[in-house]
Amino acid sequence: MEFLERTFQLTKGVGPWREKDLWARDIATWSDFEKAAADDVVMNERLDRELLEAIAIGRDALKRRSLKELAELVPAREHWRIYGHFIDSASFFDIEADGDEVPTVVGVMDKEGVASFRRGHSLQQLPDRLAASPIWVTFNGSVFDVPTLHKAFDLGEKFPKPLVHLDLRFLIRHAKLKGGLKGVEETIGLGRPPHLKGVKGLDAIRLWREWNERKDKTALRLLVEYNLYDAINLRSVLEWTLWRTAELNAWSGVEKRPIFERGDVLYDVSRLVLGL
Repeated sequence: MEFLERTFQLTKGVGPWREKDLWARDIATWSDFEKAAADDVVMNERLDRELLEAIAIGRDALKRRSLKELAELVPAREHWRIYGHFIDSASFFDIEADGDEVPTVVGVMDKEGVASFRRGHSLQQLPDRLAASPIWVTFNGSVFDVPTLHKAFDLGEKFPKPLVHLDLRFLIRHAKLKGGLKGVEETIGLGRPPHLKGVKGLDAIRLWREWNERKDKTALRLLVEYNLYDAINLRSVLEWTLWRTAELNAWSGVEKRPIFERGDVLYDVSRLVLGL
């Protein structure tokens, strides 16, 4: 996913409009710009010089795999371009909450695998798990999930903070998609198993209460599995969105690779759910 070297929004004065203008002039990558600037003035002398300096910083940071420097160099709205170089640094997570907006179950998928954290059992371990990943991927997480977790743990500045947070609720607009996570999944052909189709947020509240009040293990297992699918599918949706964005931008020379297949982790999901 070589998308990082296709952005020129690395210095003040180069925004989305000027970047598209460069693409239209067949200046698609950092290398293209360096070659063009060596022959003639591309934008103006000051901007050319500053962008060349920023590209040099980006190349060096990428070589050293310094996510922090890249996150500071690239505008937050363009952080999605960084993902392909740091896939193993990402944590995909989703929370369910009761009517009082207190987290009940949180599903996580990261380089360590899949995990489920629940209130009254293991939820207190969640901050440490999230702290291990400098990239967070959520759907509406910047609006709901993260603020809800901050409130629940009441750790203030001690609550972990990622270097990069990719909120798919906003990112899917790049791919001309809209709607909630379930709707997007259906649009791109990422359906769920029959027993999970139709399960929604209100059902998650009901299932939690059935477990919390009656210790219904069937309800708990369905809730945890539903929540884990929310977390796991984030990776597939993200990667589909990135490739679709590349297609819409007509980027040439980008090798399309298969997106993440959740089948790689479904055995672990089943084992976790059955072990509850």
